[in-house]
Amino acid sequence: MILESIIDEIGKSPQLFEAALILTLLTYDALIVAQWKLFNKAGEKGWKSLIPFYNLFVSHHIIGMRHIWFVLDIIFWAVEIVLDLVKATPVWVEEVFFSLAIIVTIVSEILHIMKLCYCYTKSELFGIGLFVIPPVFSLILAFDKSEYNPPRAHKERHKHHKSSGA
Repeated sequence: MILESIIDEIGKSPQLFEAALILTLLTYDALIVAQWKLFNKAGEKGWKSLIPFYNLFVSHHIIGMRHIWFVLDIIFWAVEIVLDLVKATPVWVEEVFFSLAIIVTIVSEILHIMKLCYCYTKSELFGIGLFVIPPVFSLILAFDKSEYNPPRAHKERHKHHKSSGA
């Protein structure tokens, strides 16, 4: 409701619309630059951050997050598209699904942020900043002096490959 009224107000004023558009584009640009840099810091190629869905998969791998969260995200996106296309879906089904999707998405995002902070030795307070103001804190993380520290699972896999000669 609140978001709809804000969008309605922005639509009534060309100046507000242009300002909102510029702010949105700058925000996305900042996130793209930050993601590219974070991928590079983690030893991945930056271009991988540009490909939808694949960037999320690689990001989960970088931070050592179980890929079930990635699969859940994909399932929720796919079901959301199907529910939008199927007009005969009962309202209660949509409400239950969207409520569940919001909860899982928020939990997934919080886990992702905290694991990302762990990999770059940042505090939980920094994680709150990443959750509340992602463009600003992503750029800070991307361009500060912090180094990528692989999750324990990555270190163990790397040791195993070295010892087996692979």
